Amino acid sequence: MNEAIQLELGALKRDWVEDAAAQLVALLPGLGEFTFDDLHPLLPKPENENWFGVLAAKLRNHGLIRRVGAVASRRPEANGRLISVWRAAR
Repeated sequence: MNEAIQLELGALKRDWVEDAAAQLVALLPGLGEFTFDDLHPLLPKPENENWFGVLAAKLRNHGLIRRVGAVASRRPEANGRLISVWRAAR
């Protein structure tokens, strides 16, 4: 892949994660337990669905959310795979 394209994609990913994190932090007090399936309609659509995992890792690593369980995904494209259930850590 062209280096300029990689840099642009990296910037898009970083910007999306930062924007989505700010929006999610504002929503956390009212969410209770949630999955990232629940957040798909609440957050902007990323260029790549895997960016939701980057967002989850960022919030977890900053101590803002904690994993409290797992459930089967309701999104058809996820084919029922297990996904994490989260809760605000504070």
